[in-house]
Amino acid sequence: MAKMDDFMDGLARDLRPVRKGALGRLLVLALLPGLALSAAFILLGHGFRPDISTAISLPVFWVKSAYPLFLSIVGVIALMKVARPGVRPVGAAFPALIIYGLVFAIGVIQLNAASSPEEHRRLIMGISYWFCPLIILASGAPLMAATFWFLRRGAPTHPRLAGLIAGMTGGSIGAWVYSWGCIENGLTFVALWYTLGILLCGLVGGLLGRRLLRW
Repeated sequence: MAKMDDFMDGLARDLRPVRKGALGRLLVLALLPGLALSAAFILLGHGFRPDISTAISLPVFWVKSAYPLFLSIVGVIALMKVARPGVRPVGAAFPALIIYGLVFAIGVIQLNAASSPEEHRRLIMGISYWFCPLIILASGAPLMAATFWFLRRGAPTHPRLAGLIAGMTGGSIGAWVYSWGCIENGLTFVALWYTLGILLCGLVGGLLGRRLLRW
């Protein structure tokens, strides 16, 4: 018993206080290269939308871009919490649902203003519904890797939840990057297919978290 006490005392003597804000700096350090890789993938593999100079003058473009960006902010805050032992960021679900609800409601208003069935279909399905979630999954992959790198240097005690949050955060940032290349202007499209892509990232993250984030 005395040897164990001596061992614990030796560990305690080597402890040093963590600098204030170290966890936040670590997350920024992780996300920057992931963001660069995601942007390179969209730029080289997909390209920015050809009418970007016109699109940025449309309010709908900024709403489409703001949706995953605001989800990313919620995700980053949740990541900072779940990286600490014993913390479950259950409060993150509420603002995420509000953000989704607002985009969906604006999408419904946009649909009601449409004048024909063809326009309704374009606002909901667009021309890229079948590959949009997959592009978001691919765009979010380097950011998911970055968030996992961050969490493995933290101390999450709920690996599946941490993986889910890491995946959805990476997917949200990846969706924001993709929004600059996506030609769709339907907010119902965004509420459906962008969200599906983010959820796919969360599913992958949750599955990986069980293996990669266990102590």
